[in-house]
Amino acid sequence: MGEKKRGKRQIIVIIIMILLMVASFVSMFQGYYRAAFVFFGILVAIMSFIGSRAEIDNRVYLHTKNYKNNNRW
Repeated sequence: MGEKKRGKRQIIVIIIMILLMVASFVSMFQGYYRAAFVFFGILVAIMSFIGSRAEIDNRVYLHTKNYKNNNRW
């Protein structure tokens, strides 16, 4: 059940990121530079949060993997 919710959240976040990118470019080409700047800022903030979260998850995975390998014998 938790895996299904996580998958749905990932799809929703990906759709939001695509919509923000499209909105940013469309508003920039139409001349609404402030709106484009805001949309792009939100997109960068989301991407930064996802990257930070992935880095933490990778560190935890590597730490537990090394810990299990070292304590096997």
